[in-house]
Amino acid sequence: MVMKKINIIRYIGLLMGLSLLACSKSDENLDVDLSKYNSDTYVKTAVDDWITTNLTTPFNIQVVYRFERNLTDVSRDISPSKLETVQPTMELVLDGFINVYKEVAGSAFIKTYTPKQFVLYGSGSYNSNNSYNLGTADGGRRVVLYDTNGIDLTNPENARRRLRTIHHEFTHIVNQIINIPTTFEPITAADYFADWTNASNTAAVAKGLGFISPYARSAPGEDFAEMTSHLLVEGQVWFNNYVATASPSAQPKLLAKERIVRDYFKTFFDIDFNELQGAVQRVLKENYNAKDPTDITQTLPIWLNRNLVSTIRYQPSAAHYGTFGNPAAIRAIFTNMQAAFREQNPGWPTGTIEYFEFRFTDAQNMVFRIAFKIASNSNDVYFADYYFGMQVSNITGEVQFSKTTSAGLHNTSNGNLLLNGFERHLLPYLTNRVFVADWLPTTIGSTSNLYRTFGGFYVKDAPTNYIYGPIVLK
Repeated sequence: MVMKKINIIRYIGLLMGLSLLACSKSDENLDVDLSKYNSDTYVKTAVDDWITTNLTTPFNIQVVYRFERNLTDVSRDISPSKLETVQPTMELVLDGFINVYKEVAGSAFIKTYTPKQFVLYGSGSYNSNNSYNLGTADGGRRVVLYDTNGIDLTNPENARRRLRTIHHEFTHIVNQIINIPTTFEPITAADYFADWTNASNTAAVAKGLGFISPYARSAPGEDFAEMTSHLLVEGQVWFNNYVATASPSAQPKLLAKERIVRDYFKTFFDIDFNELQGAVQRVLKENYNAKDPTDITQTLPIWLNRNLVSTIRYQPSAAHYGTFGNPAAIRAIFTNMQAAFREQNPGWPTGTIEYFEFRFTDAQNMVFRIAFKIASNSNDVYFADYYFGMQVSNITGEVQFSKTTSAGLHNTSNGNLLLNGFERHLLPYLTNRVFVADWLPTTIGSTSNLYRTFGGFYVKDAPTNYIYGPIVLK
């Protein structure tokens, strides 16, 4: 097996990250009196006792926090860890990494595979390209953690960032035990980019190519470690949101990588990744007050793009329009369609329009159905169907409908019976506007049992011009 000796996780200290700019080289970060950090002459402290009790005795882990120059790159300017940052750093390691693996994978797993030495440095390990290293995994037995002097565990995002580094580095260690599956690299093989700090490699570009972060583009091994650490530490809601707002070409790549990561841990280590993810999230929430982001996947645009919705029906005679309102613009179109239907078909003077219905064939196609009777007292209902393409943005919710054909026709034969009114009233309404898909009407609030059971489309920048109805799922 090829052993990768050193893996490095880096973060860019550019204009896009003010918190990282604050960690750039400075007198405060790097100018220290090293005589105060002599590792050969020191007095044992309560921190040493805590390390012995919680890490060394149960897990055979050594923590090196007194300045050891030769355990990192000697060519770099690096400052020691302040004593008051050592225990909080290692508590994060213990609670958010060691104990979660112990809980899910068992004591034998973590005692066998956990790094046996953690080395702490106070500053980042700065690179010439204005980035700095947050951690390294060396030979499968040592993890070096930098920037401990910046720890602030009252800030949940500070805790997440550090825990993500720890899980990233441990992923490299398990990858040295069992290689990354060969199916992983080909997913985005053409888009790896060693010069990942290049200004062209923005977060948006990386996301659009199917990567979880800009650093993931640097190499397949870093990609796998970034996927694992983000899934565990950012959580499933965050990941689902990330995928939902990625480009259509990137989404299947991200989901394929997720599947491989999950299968890898289960197949080779018998670890239920869902349980491991849940355990990490529980620690972050209970110990560090972390919160899940808003789950944006529970929106009508995303439901439409996932092909979850079967129909939305507008039937003005239904009771809910009396309860929640019947929008004036679509009500007027409905009335005009009724008149045009009778005008076009004078032999049916009492013919009626029953309802309009959006019928979602898939995520890109919709059939607009008009149900009608040829006499108001008839029990027979007929359907006129018209074919449309549909583009829905997960990010903005904007929807655009376009006229399409099926077997060369825009509508079924019954559609000809209503074609005059359709082309005069409905076709321009649907195709000459940009709509926004949403849970409608807004009078049904998020605390109502009916929330997300009704939905529809309002005209962009004209929210009072909308059509809605009950949602039927596939």
